[in-house]
Amino acid sequence: MSEKKDTMIKDAIILCLITLILGAVLAGVYAITKGPIDEAQAKANNEACAAVAVEGDEVQGADAEALKTVTQYLESHDLTGAEVSDGDTLSNYVEVSEVHPTSGGGTVYLAAAKKGYGGAIDFALGVDPTGLVTGISITSQSETAGLGANCVNEDWQNSFKAKKLPANPADNMYNKNEETESQVQALSGATVTSRAVTNAVKGLLFATTEGGTN
Repeated sequence: MSEKKDTMIKDAIILCLITLILGAVLAGVYAITKGPIDEAQAKANNEACAAVAVEGDEVQGADAEALKTVTQYLESHDLTGAEVSDGDTLSNYVEVSEVHPTSGGGTVYLAAAKKGYGGAIDFALGVDPTGLVTGISITSQSETAGLGANCVNEDWQNSFKAKKLPANPADNMYNKNEETESQVQALSGATVTSRAVTNAVKGLLFATTEGGTN
């Protein structure tokens, strides 16, 4: 019985040592790769920001105060732009990580549409001083191949250019049948993805034109 107990203790010690060693190895790998990963992400974000701004319009550094203002707006307004104290606020649809003013008076957002079919859809969005979209760039997504993943298609992303808030704030910014002045045509077979991205864009347009970002 004593011998069996000693064996169990030895096995437990060996398992603990293996766990500690593996943990140390993983920590080392993380420390080595974190820098390059962060640099690559920063480069991708910078390129996306430049791509959605008006040509020749310089994107400035991240504005912490503007981020705070936008976040507060998203947390206190709904999809119609109405002020609410709780419930289905815009913050349920879009999360902003950075806000960059531009030299021409516009705004570039790094954000995530939170209700994609496969999870969050990361994107950069440019808005001019009048509230028109100057461009959108999907930077990361996990949508269904051949359906929602088509959100990265250049034609669909280009269809956001010059779009503005609908005249009726309650209207969607996507249309299943055709493109309009304030709506993009939904991706075929991917209504969830289309709704996720356009609701996120709509929220940011509200924050820009009514929340005092511009």
